[in-house]
Amino acid sequence: MKVLIDTNIILDLILQREQVDVASKLIALLRNQNHEIYMTEGGFYGMIYTVDNYLRKVMGLKKPERTNTLRSIMAQVLNFFQVAGHDNKSLLEGVNNMAFTDIEDSCQYQAAIRIGCSHLLTFNIKDYFIGEDAPVKVLSPQQYLNLNVSG
Repeated sequence: MKVLIDTNIILDLILQREQVDVASKLIALLRNQNHEIYMTEGGFYGMIYTVDNYLRKVMGLKKPERTNTLRSIMAQVLNFFQVAGHDNKSLLEGVNNMAFTDIEDSCQYQAAIRIGCSHLLTFNIKDYFIGEDAPVKVLSPQQYLNLNVSG
């Protein structure tokens, strides 16, 4: 099974943010189930920016230590997650999908469709409500965990 992980979940893991425990349990479960775990290419770029800012502003790291730390973190991410890409058609569908008010989320959803994911997992579930018969099921990490613990 293929699962796309929203950038916010990965950032919670990297930066040890508020929902790190749920994110860690989710990733462990997905690995134990031998699922193909994806992130988007655009999400990767956003992570670079966010993690670099964190290393600079919160951790107080200066170059070249900051760059070396960033390289190490992002290499670990790439060793763990596969990357879901786009083409012009899927990006246009993301931009023009009126079911979404957040275009970035819409593009992530289109990436999940494009590579045949069964699920897209996000902490930001409210921006993904597109109907029960949608081609990719959108769940929060906790919802996914609950389904897989009880089912």
